[in-house]
Amino acid sequence: MIIIKNNILVLSLSLLFSQNDTTFIRDYYQYDLRDYGSIEIDLNFGLGELEIGSYHKPKTISGIIEYNPDHTETDVDFSSSGNKAFLSIKGQSGDKFECCDNGFTFNDFDLGDEFHNYMDFDLAKGIPTELELDFGLGEANINLTDLSLSYFELDCGLSDVKLEMDRSNKITCERVSISSGLGDFNGYGLGNLNSRKFNLDVGLGAATVDLRGKFDEDMDLSIDVGLGALELILPENVNIKLRVDHSFLSSVDVDGLMSEERNKYVSKHWDENRPTITGDISVGIGSVDIEVD
Repeated sequence: MIIIKNNILVLSLSLLFSQNDTTFIRDYYQYDLRDYGSIEIDLNFGLGELEIGSYHKPKTISGIIEYNPDHTETDVDFSSSGNKAFLSIKGQSGDKFECCDNGFTFNDFDLGDEFHNYMDFDLAKGIPTELELDFGLGEANINLTDLSLSYFELDCGLSDVKLEMDRSNKITCERVSISSGLGDFNGYGLGNLNSRKFNLDVGLGAATVDLRGKFDEDMDLSIDVGLGALELILPENVNIKLRVDHSFLSSVDVDGLMSEERNKYVSKHWDENRPTITGDISVGIGSVDIEVD
């Protein structure tokens, strides 16, 4: 199906395919954003595997969703207001996967061949983008390299997530907010997001956060670690000033910074001409290892 709406080309095509005698649906999406100045993307992914990258055409989004309609419902909605576009992508599991007050119940949910939920979206790299990602359970590989991010929010849920930013963000990202739940989160080159505010919440899982990259702005860094474990890698090419609050039940190790006074750490070599990371880290009964490299 090809739709032209508000001078935007929307291409949507559905195909049926089979695997081990089970029928799946594969939906194709393509959005031409040449007449828009910015876009807000809200992606909610309940259960399965997700890939995010950048498309080779700077003003085009291209995506594929594969799913079993017996287990999964998908809802993709594109709209606009003035010079701004909005894209909402939701892939929700059926009633065999439930969330309740006491946690998650799977009810013998079969995650084998019959359940197949996969999204692969390549985003437009030539348009300022507000990106919000919300995961339930699964795996996600997110490569934000070459995107122009003005805002980024990520809720990992129970997922195992790999996040990469290999080159500097083309614009300033006003805020980054990442919440890691029970899964594993690994983020690399996140200093390249060029963000003024960076918030990180580590719940019960394990997280590796590499903030190395090209800094054009000062950054306010706020980290809250509950029962989880965090490995934090900070860059050498900026000034660093940290305050680390922790209890006797927590474990904190700081390498590469100078202890200034109780719970406070600063760069060994301060240079007023460099950007500064000012961090406030709170640790419950988890562990934090901080390294400057």
